[in-house]
Amino acid sequence: MSPRPRGRRADGDRAASASSLHPVPARELLEGSGMAVPLAELLTPGRLVLDIWTHERTFDRPGAGATALYRITAVDPSGAGISLYAGATTSPAAAEGPVLRTSLSGVRLFLWLHPHDPMLRDLAWALSPAEVAREVFGSIQGGPAVLEMSGYRPLRRAVVHAVHGAEQAYIKVVLPGHVDGLRARHELLADSAVPAPELLPGAEGRSAVVLSALPGAPLLHTLAAGSGRITPADLTAVLDALPEPALSLRRRPAWAERAKAYGLAAAGVLPGEERRIRDLAGGIEALVKALDAGPVVPVHGDFYEGNLRWDGGRITGVLDVDGLGPGHRVDDLACFLGHLAVLARLSPQSALPDRLAEFQPGFEAAAVQAGSSAAALNARAAGVALSLVSGARAGRLDRQANAALRLSAADALLDRARQGADA
Repeated sequence: MSPRPRGRRADGDRAASASSLHPVPARELLEGSGMAVPLAELLTPGRLVLDIWTHERTFDRPGAGATALYRITAVDPSGAGISLYAGATTSPAAAEGPVLRTSLSGVRLFLWLHPHDPMLRDLAWALSPAEVAREVFGSIQGGPAVLEMSGYRPLRRAVVHAVHGAEQAYIKVVLPGHVDGLRARHELLADSAVPAPELLPGAEGRSAVVLSALPGAPLLHTLAAGSGRITPADLTAVLDALPEPALSLRRRPAWAERAKAYGLAAAGVLPGEERRIRDLAGGIEALVKALDAGPVVPVHGDFYEGNLRWDGGRITGVLDVDGLGPGHRVDDLACFLGHLAVLARLSPQSALPDRLAEFQPGFEAAAVQAGSSAAALNARAAGVALSLVSGARAGRLDRQANAALRLSAADALLDRARQGADA
């Protein structure tokens, strides 16, 4: 039996509000003060005592459980403080890996200490400076590599930026069953005009790939500053260059095709808006089914500003190609438009609202040219915006206010879709 934790939340003690007669939603459970008990239990084998813990972020995947990350300060047997990160999930898939199996309020939980993600078996290797220096850069001269986590989706994927002297690379860690498909996608793009990262040696036999760095800066910087002369045509030109053999790959459902599931996740963040969210998700689903999406063509699958780099007046990098495969052009356009609509709401003082006003008509014309319609584009973009609600985080605004702005972006897109469908 683990000792009673002395741990406390760094942001105050917020107890779960649901009574024992009503199941506690997974998100509320993972973010509530009761998590002190399983977190303390996680530390016990290492003879550590929980002191302070902070909930960092929750990832709520429709149909696949909720996962949270925590920052921890623990005390070792000598009384010294140690900083750690931990993860906890309700996903039963995590039980396949080395985790602490426990329960809280009748809900099964699986916990681990970073970087020992139970599904990403090579994440610990990718975060080992000595091993990366030896296996990725082929040298132990010059000391260990300098590593920085540049992206992490618990139980799904991680990206580590590695620097060794004048060399650099990105290590992408994925699920064991996904690495061959990811390699195949990068190999396809290597023979195309799409400026995607090149596969580099260094991760053979691992559930990871090593990728080259690309020039330029994130496209968001250009959009937010209002600089550069990027147009919808610059983006559709990248999509036109996607290789035809991608049509033989596995198709991934578009974001808007899962509107009801994302609506459930959104209602977990904004429970007071549950009816509004349910109506929104239903409206998206109805239009997605009713409106022609156009022919099946090669698509990127997650085409938005965060996966694009810009330099010298052109797109210089296309990242995160895991979703490359068959789909509808309108969904790639909708992905970009949905993200842009959310960003414009979150940063009204930037140039993003003006960029949205410029890009939306251009994307609508591109959707028509691709065999779909402006109404279908906006309905599907509303589905993308809805999918972003549950990922809201506290920053300039608190999480609920942030989520509410994302929801309002989805509402506005659906309204425009309905107007177009009725015209």
